[in-house]
Amino acid sequence: MSKAKIGVIGAGWWATEFHIPHLKERDDVELVSVCKLEEDQLKFVKEKFGFKFASTDFIEALDFEKLDGVVIASPHFAHYENTKAALERGYHVAVEKPMTTNTKDAQAIHDLVNEKKVELLTPYGFNWNPLMAKAEEHVASGIIGDIKHVDTSFSSSLVDLFQGIPLSESDDHTFKPLASTWSDPSKAGGYGWGQLSHMFAGMYKITKLNPEKVFCMSVPSPTGVDYTDAISLRFEGGVTGAFSGCAYVPKGYGGGYNIRVHGDKGSLFLDFEINRERLLVRTNDGQEINEKTEVGCGTHAYTTQKPINTLVDICLGKEYHNHGDVSINLKMVRTLDAAYRSMKSEKLEIALIYL
Repeated sequence: MSKAKIGVIGAGWWATEFHIPHLKERDDVELVSVCKLEEDQLKFVKEKFGFKFASTDFIEALDFEKLDGVVIASPHFAHYENTKAALERGYHVAVEKPMTTNTKDAQAIHDLVNEKKVELLTPYGFNWNPLMAKAEEHVASGIIGDIKHVDTSFSSSLVDLFQGIPLSESDDHTFKPLASTWSDPSKAGGYGWGQLSHMFAGMYKITKLNPEKVFCMSVPSPTGVDYTDAISLRFEGGVTGAFSGCAYVPKGYGGGYNIRVHGDKGSLFLDFEINRERLLVRTNDGQEINEKTEVGCGTHAYTTQKPINTLVDICLGKEYHNHGDVSINLKMVRTLDAAYRSMKSEKLEIALIYL
């Protein structure tokens, strides 16, 4: 049996709890190399999951043996350097969000993916939900007409994480989230990079809009990162958008993700909330399409496994659908880059383009 040779850069909380176990579940994957900066933890990860090679140097991990694909789950600020090195070697990449933390780096990664003719995905779990694909199909069909306005919200129970307190939900995990990744503004911490990356990735998958101008206000945490975000957007073609993010949901309630797309012929409503999952289309001429879902899916419909399976399928040359591709990532980074600049300047900022 042909096996996909996979390396992992950044074997911390999320990777050891989800990405690596999902890879380990497949009999068509060989875990080749792993990188983690803490030597004692690195040894533990190597032995627990059966990697052939382990190093604190990500270049050594990439070069130990020719790979087919790489999972990158290092801290936010390291994604660009790690991803660039993997792509330069011709490897397919699954990189955690955000792909990069500024537009110039995102454009460079976008161009490198196209140059090397490889695939890059970011495992936005909601994007692999079947309702996302259905919503995308409805908008593309023209049933709601030309898009005029989008409003979207994303909320979660993460106040502790964004002020540098260990996440209570991770008490029984192998490792806890690295505090600085989420709570240090100098390392791209904050709700925008940490959570609204999901929101914008889903919205761009469905709408195919392109950002032009961004204005953002936020509420800061004690460490100086954003707890909440209120974002106004202008897209190409004059489309407007209103987007909000909030870390203040009480523990145990799961948060929510809601997308509204309004066109000149109708509207689309997509909701992921605890114990509720809904996709509804209503048109000006009285049509109503209500997609049926399993009761009680809600935010539990977020999948960690399907994106990793997609990476393996890409590596093995199987049929696949990439719901978190480099083009979606570029738009997401352009948007959040402008939003963070707007937080500081308190002015409208341009969603930059580097040609």
